[in-house]
Amino acid sequence: MQSKIETKPRLAGVDLCRGIAAYAVVLVHSGDPSWGRISHFSQEIEYLFSFPVPFFLAASFYFMICKFNADFSLATWKARCRRILIPYIVWTVIYLIVKIIFFSALNQKQELNHLLRNPFLIIFYGGASFQLYYLPLLLVGTSLIIFANFFTKPKIGLKILVSLSLFSLILYNLLLITGNTVYLHDDLAFQNLFNLVSYDVSKNEFLRFISIELAWLVRCLPYFFIAMTLRYLLLKTNFSLLRVKFVSANLLLGLFIVADIYSNPILAGFREVFLGYSLLLYSIVLSNYLKPNSVIKNLGLCSFGIYLIHPFAINIMEIYLKKTQPQLLEEVTIFSQLAFSIPSFIMSWLAVFILMKNKRIVKYLFGV
Repeated sequence: MQSKIETKPRLAGVDLCRGIAAYAVVLVHSGDPSWGRISHFSQEIEYLFSFPVPFFLAASFYFMICKFNADFSLATWKARCRRILIPYIVWTVIYLIVKIIFFSALNQKQELNHLLRNPFLIIFYGGASFQLYYLPLLLVGTSLIIFANFFTKPKIGLKILVSLSLFSLILYNLLLITGNTVYLHDDLAFQNLFNLVSYDVSKNEFLRFISIELAWLVRCLPYFFIAMTLRYLLLKTNFSLLRVKFVSANLLLGLFIVADIYSNPILAGFREVFLGYSLLLYSIVLSNYLKPNSVIKNLGLCSFGIYLIHPFAINIMEIYLKKTQPQLLEEVTIFSQLAFSIPSFIMSWLAVFILMKNKRIVKYLFGV
C-alpha cells in the first residue's frame, strides 16, 4: 500500500521552530549561578524554556518513523547510529582538548581534576560538556527502531498503540516524580531506589551504566510510541497534518503555551512530552502557511550545530563582558541573559554556517 504520509524537502515551520528551540537552549545556558544571585524571573525562564530537548526528541522520532517509505532495517539503524555516534565522539574530543588547555593555562587544577575524575562519565554520558548528554540519550532512543517493524504489523492496531503510548507516559512520569530519573550533575539514575537498599551505585560503573541506559530508554519510550501512533493515523486513515486548518494550528500553539506555563510536579513527564509533540505538530501545520525562504532553511539546518557549539560563544561573551560590562556578571537577570544569548546565538549560527560549507566537516561534526 502506498504511503499517505505527505512530506516536503524542507518544512519551513519545523525549521523555524528548530531555530527557536536552539535559541532557547542558548538563553537558558546564558546564566551562571556562580556569578551571584539569580533573579526570580530568570529562574522562571529556565522552566518556561525547557521545551527544546522535548521538541528535538519529538522531531527526531517523528521524522525517523513517519517519513515517506520509512525503512526500519538493521542497516538503517546502523547508519543512523553512526550519524549520532561520530559527532558525539568528535565533539567530546574537542571539548576535552579545549578544557584541558584552558584549565591548565589558568592553573585551575580543581576544575581539571573534576573534568577528568571519571572517564566513564566522559565516554558514555557526555561528561565533556553539559549539552552533549543529548547525543547518548538519542542514541539509546534510536535503538527502539529495531522494534518498529513489529509495531507496524496488522495485528497492532490503533488501540494498542494508544495504550502503549499512555502506559509509557505513565512510566516516564513515575520515573520523574519518584526522583529516579538521570541527574546530569551526578550522572546517576534510580538514585532513590538505590538509596532504599543503602547502595552507592556510583561505585559500580557497570550498574551505573545499566541504570542510566534504562532511565534514558524509559524517557524515550513515549516519544517512540506516540510517533508510531501518528504513523498509523497517517497511513491508515485520511488524517493529514498538511490539511489541518490555520485555526487548528493556533489551537496547537495555544495548547503548547498552556502546557509550558502549567506547573505541576506530579505531571512533569506528561508536560514534557506534550510540549515536544504539540510544538512539533504546530510547526508541521505552520509549514502550510509559512513561505520557505533561505534564512529559515539555513536556521533549521544549523540548529543542531548551534546546540553543540554554543558554549564556546557563551565563553567568548563572558570574557568580553568581564572587560566591558562587568556589572552584568554580578547577577543573573533577564537583561544579562539577553546580553549573553543574542550575540552568542548569532556567533554560533555564523560559525556553523561557515563550517557547513565543508562536506567532510559537516559529516564529522554534525552527522549530515
